[in-house]
Amino acid sequence: MRFGVGFFPAEPAATTVELARLADQVGYDSVWVGDSHLIWRELYVLLGAIAVSTSKVVIGSSVTNPVTRHLTVTAGAMATLCELSRGRAILGIGSGDSALKNLGKKGVRLRDLEEAILVLRRLLQGEKLELDGYPVHLAAPVEHRIPIYLAAAAPKMQELAGRIADGVVVGFWPDMERGLSCVRQAERAANRKQGEVKIVLWTPCAVAEDSLEAMEAVKPQVARRLLSAASRGVLNKEELVAVERLRRSYDFRHHMGAEHSHLVPDELVDKFAVAGTPDQVREKIKRIAALGDVDEIAIIPWGKDRQAVIRAFAEKVMRSVG
Repeated sequence: MRFGVGFFPAEPAATTVELARLADQVGYDSVWVGDSHLIWRELYVLLGAIAVSTSKVVIGSSVTNPVTRHLTVTAGAMATLCELSRGRAILGIGSGDSALKNLGKKGVRLRDLEEAILVLRRLLQGEKLELDGYPVHLAAPVEHRIPIYLAAAAPKMQELAGRIADGVVVGFWPDMERGLSCVRQAERAANRKQGEVKIVLWTPCAVAEDSLEAMEAVKPQVARRLLSAASRGVLNKEELVAVERLRRSYDFRHHMGAEHSHLVPDELVDKFAVAGTPDQVREKIKRIAALGDVDEIAIIPWGKDRQAVIRAFAEKVMRSVG
């Protein structure tokens, strides 16, 4: 089992870089950074700074999209990151969430996302191709293969990941096992090797001696997950009623902001996050690891002291499970 740390970089850039450096020092395998250019710090500036501030962790976007950044821009940025990090780069991409919603745009259609992945792979392999009828080619050589991971919450997206991606980023959901199965079924249908598609589970996480404090800390991200779960039919009727007020009030300009926490029912937090005392978190992570299909668990640390969460998870959970 591999372990990673994910960041939604709303704080000063230096803070994110320092947290990434800490993750590298205490033994995490990867660092992932979200991409929402209007509300968070700039993705590729941060990834470059993290690359020169760390020595071991794999560094990835989780996730960018093919709308706010032209495919050639993404390819050039990732090629540079790969060079700077000496082969530690991963490209994570998805259909788009807050980055598009804050521009008044919709998420990318499945077939367009598939085409974007195929184009990016060819560009990163050094191929010459045509985009919109014009020849394009990355002049700088890409000496290391850059894996492409797809963020996939819904079955059709999970099927696409199993069919063409190098990896898939999934969330901690009540129907998580069904999603893992969907990826593996698509992998088999495409005649790929079992386990060829690496599965990264992203989950909000807080570790504290007071379990209620930990559960309160993760509510900003749980709020967004509840909205997604409601649209996907994951919630029952009673839960949908409880989430309705959240749906009416959610503001993507304050994506996963603390102002949404009071709208998250306490009883739903445990379904969408890993939060609690060190013992509680350790047992939950062990249950996830026992599924057998998850290759990496990437925590998104929440709480007043995220350094403490990163350290506590490394010392009291990773070393017992990994």
